Amino acid sequence: MLKTLLSEVKLFTLWGKITAQCNMRKKQIAIVSGGFSEERVISMKSCDFIETWLDSTKYETRVVLIDRNRWYDRDTGIDVDKSDFSIPIEGTKLIFDGVCLIIHGPPVEDGQIQGYFNLLSIPHTTCDTFTSSLCFNKQATKTYLKPFNIPMGNSIFLTRGALPTTTEMKKLGFPVFVKPNCHGSSFGISKASNESELRDSCEKAYQYDREILVEEFLEGREFSCGVVQHRGNTIPLPVTEIIPKTEFFDFAAKYEKMSEEITPAELPKEISDECREISGRIYDLLNCRGMVRVDFILHRGKLKVLEVNTVPGLSPESIIPAQAKAHGWSFSEFLDVVVEETILNREENA
Repeated sequence: MLKTLLSEVKLFTLWGKITAQCNMRKKQIAIVSGGFSEERVISMKSCDFIETWLDSTKYETRVVLIDRNRWYDRDTGIDVDKSDFSIPIEGTKLIFDGVCLIIHGPPVEDGQIQGYFNLLSIPHTTCDTFTSSLCFNKQATKTYLKPFNIPMGNSIFLTRGALPTTTEMKKLGFPVFVKPNCHGSSFGISKASNESELRDSCEKAYQYDREILVEEFLEGREFSCGVVQHRGNTIPLPVTEIIPKTEFFDFAAKYEKMSEEITPAELPKEISDECREISGRIYDLLNCRGMVRVDFILHRGKLKVLEVNTVPGLSPESIIPAQAKAHGWSFSEFLDVVVEETILNREENA
């Protein structure tokens, strides 16, 4: 009798395990890439990284490409049903549990598409509409952070083809950096050392945006610090020093191996800790989600924030993967942290 009872208990336990395994289906994740800007090529590299390293034992992934006039499944070419963000495949409707948004520039980095997914109650891996839009606008970010005593350089904000006045330039002095206000990956940025170069630099920046910034030149070492959330805690990653082989950290330095990046940076502990503390504080002040990168320059012994990037690159040449590795995570573990924190946890708490 006892043997029979024990056998039944074992069978019941085994059946429970089998049933649980069957119920633990893989989460369906859409990796949304492409976009509308010159940064599309970077988005595709980041998409490849996620597709390669996201844990295939836990997630089924499909790549959805977004163009101005079409959203479609990369592998089949089938158009996405925008009414519910589904893909009709072989007579069934593929519904996603969450979305990895990895478009640099519009319509993700500027926050446009997040509202769409929020309306559909589909969790995604980036900041919300407000935070994304705010951080995409460099001047707006400076204005928002200024009352919180975040250290930043001085700049002039210009619109619609305007040039800085002589009085304004006396406050900044030469050289200066000129950049589009709402753009990334160093498109349209250049350095100006005199009035003639300043006019050329402004003209170049206006090709990418109708708003531009003229920023004071801060000589010093450049650093970057990624931040994520893990189990409800804000986690600043190890700091990276960026040593450009070009004149500054331009497109070639970022994506064409024209820079040396040292992670963790060779810094005194107090400066490294300060860099990570400021990055974590900015992440919380801006109510960020997912992975965010804060860029700095160490000018005359003091850290100054350059910009906040809410959709940092994930190509093999990018900074965040190296920082995740220095933190002790594999690429798969890092992406798992991002997906679980921003997609699965939000899904469970909905």
